[in-house]
Amino acid sequence: MRKHGFFGLLATGCLTAFSPAQAEPPQPEDVEVHATRPVTVQTYQAVARVFRRFNALPEQDRANLSLHVLGRLQPGDAPLKASGLHLQTRNGPIPLFNAENDELTVPLTEALWAENPPLQANLKADAFISFTFQIAVSPPHPGTFTDAEARHWLRQLNNCMEDVVGFVVAFLLPDAHRLIVSVAPHSRLEAVQNNQTQLLLDNASDTPQSFMFRPQDYPRDTVFRSTRPFSRILVKIPLDPHAKMKRKS
Repeated sequence: MRKHGFFGLLATGCLTAFSPAQAEPPQPEDVEVHATRPVTVQTYQAVARVFRRFNALPEQDRANLSLHVLGRLQPGDAPLKASGLHLQTRNGPIPLFNAENDELTVPLTEALWAENPPLQANLKADAFISFTFQIAVSPPHPGTFTDAEARHWLRQLNNCMEDVVGFVVAFLLPDAHRLIVSVAPHSRLEAVQNNQTQLLLDNASDTPQSFMFRPQDYPRDTVFRSTRPFSRILVKIPLDPHAKMKRKS
């Protein structure tokens, strides 16, 4: 929205009201205001169903795992908050973005499920929101985990796939074989086995760096450790699932 159109008109009116009388009356101005109106892009139930389905998986399959959906406004690859994505409920709008990152935040309540309000966003005709899905791990210790724990997380995701899409379809999909570790700034990721230390990543930068690896490539008694707590640990989802959300016709 080009806000200066409205404020420019307001300022002109104030100046006219408090200025001395002029010899000639002011001429009318043509003020053009451009705005992107909120449009419906989806319904609450369609989006909440994904999170409810994940939360309904057997506890042993999803323990220490959490589902995260990240969105970006396209074209232009702008932050999700730039889309103004929100639920338009009877009690008013509820933002669906985290102001600090691009994560989709969907409140899961029975009241909203019953109301099923529309999701709305400020989208131009050619704009859309792209989403990617992540499975994050909450390790028991913030800066270390074992090879056995890593393999367990991979098996859990495989079990979740079977729970969601069925055993036959899951059998045809590639297994989850990799972890993605986000190494904190100015920290080192190491693999320790039989008192021997192997440097995997030395992050000397001021931002987190990702390291992707196969736990199966290391002995089972290996311990992975970082000199600072991990920023995030992800299980790589097979086929890199993604989705788009655009205005409904």
